[in-house]
Amino acid sequence: MGLFEFLRDLLGPPQAALPPAPPPMIRRSEFTDQLPSSMAGAAFDVAITADWYLLGGTAAQGEAALRYCLLHAARGMTESAEVTALTLVEAELSYRLPLLDLTQSKISLAGCTVSVTVQPEVRQAVTLAEQLRRNLVVQQLEQQLEQAQLRYLREQVLADPATARTYWFKHHPGSLEPLLGDQFERVAARLTSSGSPEVPAIAAVVHDFLGGLDEDERRYLLARLGDVFVSFDRGDLAARVLDH
Repeated sequence: MGLFEFLRDLLGPPQAALPPAPPPMIRRSEFTDQLPSSMAGAAFDVAITADWYLLGGTAAQGEAALRYCLLHAARGMTESAEVTALTLVEAELSYRLPLLDLTQSKISLAGCTVSVTVQPEVRQAVTLAEQLRRNLVVQQLEQQLEQAQLRYLREQVLADPATARTYWFKHHPGSLEPLLGDQFERVAARLTSSGSPEVPAIAAVVHDFLGGLDEDERRYLLARLGDVFVSFDRGDLAARVLDH
């Protein structure tokens, strides 16, 4: 008996090679939802088509996990985005969602496509809101300009009789009679006086009102009063209010 025959009898016939494992079953799921934007009430409409396969559990469990993971991640990407940035939002979702690692949810994402749209009425609402915001900014700037002009007249012109007379002559060169009287001195005296008699009474009313509030209510009201002072460029008074 030769060596080959001896080994054959000892080891038996050669074992057949095991067949290769079948490839995982790729599943496809499609779902739609709405995603938030940076503007309350204005949403993105999203449609997602995902190819995936199970790593464990049932198909129903896997699809539920897939839907939750994709939509949860997508909401985090869109909640700070402007509705007008539709193309950028779709590009970001299409790039980032397929990169998600979902193995802890017992699924693996093979790929997905994303389509994002916005309803026409949502676009109209956003356009209107942006226009209103721009109008508000313009209105606030106009108010600040008017306040600055009035403050200039009061503090730089009317408070000084000589300057007030020059200002009057510049704007009314054909009316010289008012320059001869003491009207400008009386106006300056009134503006530079300690205040009108109504001020102590108003202060007393405010004091009584604050006395009837608890600490949280008083703090809230004083904070709002500080905002009013800041809007009139009196940040010094706002700081004094907030210190109390």
